[in-house]
Amino acid sequence: MPKRPTPLQNRLARYQAVRKSNVLASVLKPADASRSVFEVAWDVLRSQAFPLEVTDAADLADRMTRSEAFGAAQAAGWVAGVLTARFAYPPAKDELPDPKLCKLDDQVIAALGADSVWHANSDDHPLPVFRESGRGFGWSAITCATFDVVVVARGNGLDLVLASFDED
Repeated sequence: MPKRPTPLQNRLARYQAVRKSNVLASVLKPADASRSVFEVAWDVLRSQAFPLEVTDAADLADRMTRSEAFGAAQAAGWVAGVLTARFAYPPAKDELPDPKLCKLDDQVIAALGADSVWHANSDDHPLPVFRESGRGFGWSAITCATFDVVVVARGNGLDLVLASFDED
């Protein structure tokens, strides 16, 4: 009998597992239509044992909406970038992450659907290979870490919350 594939939510959650990781949140779950994606993200982030600079869901929403929202067509690499990028000491070469992680990135984007709405606390993509040249850098701190990247998205009845940090 062929082995059943691990659900997408479980594969994504592995990056939040207790280990030497800077990933605070890696959650894909059914959307709660009675709440905004920022309220869902606030609950996820505040459940972590890490100090936050934001004080509540409204503050999180304010900081996450300072950068323009984007769609699935512009979401390529964001999942992989948040889960693997090193912000304080980036690598010398601009390489894509592990092919398995790139596949997971594609699958998460597909699961959220073409009409999904994405928000990040940064105007700059976490992976240099995806950055647009000449684009300015805007960033709103969410955690008390030196560097952080938080991404939330909603689509196809799912909510995505990703958060990673780095210290220099």
